[in-house]
Amino acid sequence: MKKPPRKPRPASAKSEPLATPEVGEARPAARLARAVMLLVDEHAAAYRLTQGGVLGALTLALGWAAAGVARGSDQGFDPILDFIVRQLRQAASAEIARRPFTLH
Repeated sequence: MKKPPRKPRPASAKSEPLATPEVGEARPAARLARAVMLLVDEHAAAYRLTQGGVLGALTLALGWAAAGVARGSDQGFDPILDFIVRQLRQAASAEIARRPFTLH
């Protein structure tokens, strides 16, 4: 099924291109990520979610956020997906390389 063409936006309604995170955003963004993970851990434990359920829920939320950014951007969806994949790969690689901390 073919999508209907998008209506052009007036010049005043066009948004800025998707910006890369600023250096000053790193600390607040990391705090937000920790807060999200704490909430995810608590919710997953309370509802006995599997790892697949947790990843599925986070992917769904990330998809909603990406769609919201895409709607407000003239760049389309592909640059947003590329950004997300780069960030996900970087975060996962850094976490895998980190030595696990265990209490004995």
